[in-house]
Amino acid sequence: MSIINELKKILLDVNVNLTELAQALSKKLNKPYSMQNLSNKLRNETITHREMIIIADILGYDLKFVRREEKR
Repeated sequence: MSIINELKKILLDVNVNLTELAQALSKKLNKPYSMQNLSNKLRNETITHREMIIIADILGYDLKFVRREEKR
């Protein structure tokens, strides 16, 4: 599943739209984000790890690496 589809599912779950997320991201990072800019970053998969950590925080989630169990 792509990052944009995963994020869209989460946005629906927390009742936040992409415009509201872009505004919150602008406040947290103190730089301008538009809905279109954020949408393009997600679609092109050029969003940074730092941005994704902050987005997760805004939405009340944690972003972490989880080791896979080895298949035997």
